[in-house]
Amino acid sequence: MAVLLIINADDFGYTAGVNRGIIKAMECGAVTSTSLMVNQPGTGDALAVLRRGGLKAAGVHLCLTAGRPVCDPAEVPSLVDDRGWFKKKDALLSGLLNEEEVRKEFLAQVEKVRAAGVRISHLDTHHHVHSHPVILEALLDVARHYRLPVRSLDSSMRKRIRSRGIPTPDYFCGCWFDERVSGESFRRLVAAGLQNGAGVMELMTHPGMVDEELERRSSYTWQRERELAILCDPDTRQWLLDQGIGLAGYLDLAGRSPG
Repeated sequence: MAVLLIINADDFGYTAGVNRGIIKAMECGAVTSTSLMVNQPGTGDALAVLRRGGLKAAGVHLCLTAGRPVCDPAEVPSLVDDRGWFKKKDALLSGLLNEEEVRKEFLAQVEKVRAAGVRISHLDTHHHVHSHPVILEALLDVARHYRLPVRSLDSSMRKRIRSRGIPTPDYFCGCWFDERVSGESFRRLVAAGLQNGAGVMELMTHPGMVDEELERRSSYTWQRERELAILCDPDTRQWLLDQGIGLAGYLDLAGRSPG
């Protein structure tokens, strides 16, 4: 069976410019999967693309560290600050988390996507907050409820996810980011997955086009356009083909035995 590579674009829905970049990376480039933020300025634009059938599916990029919750903030007090906005990552992960509140918010985010008629391919989290054991347990409950695959960050998490009967790729690369982004580093990181013996790999990316909203809200701006250029470079796809790597999405995990 061929080695499969899922190239996932995180942050679909962050801004309209990020959305345009991700769509281009999927239509013209090597990106095969994306995950949607449901509480951001570009969410409505992203959902419109999905409803029109511009993309056949999307994961849910479950968010606890940016924007406002989908639930009433009063229902998830361990997750929000005095204004009712999600806490920053460090404050969230260093505080006392209520697992039921995390589960409730995750369910609300998934249901928002389902209510829009969008096919969901998988679950992952913004800022990898499911590295926290309380958040991971809530996430696994939600994934089992909807029978969805989950992104695993390392071998320990992969074992935990699979122990619950939930599909996950065999290998994850989350470090193709910021100053590490180049065509050379892309090839090196994918080669490391091959050497690891993975049958299904995932590489996390953040392509996008810079717009005013992104410039106001993020320090990761022009770097997204650099990612986009590399992912749309025909040499990138040709190199993958030369290595015998097939491009796949999370929907392709169905039917493959784990491990």
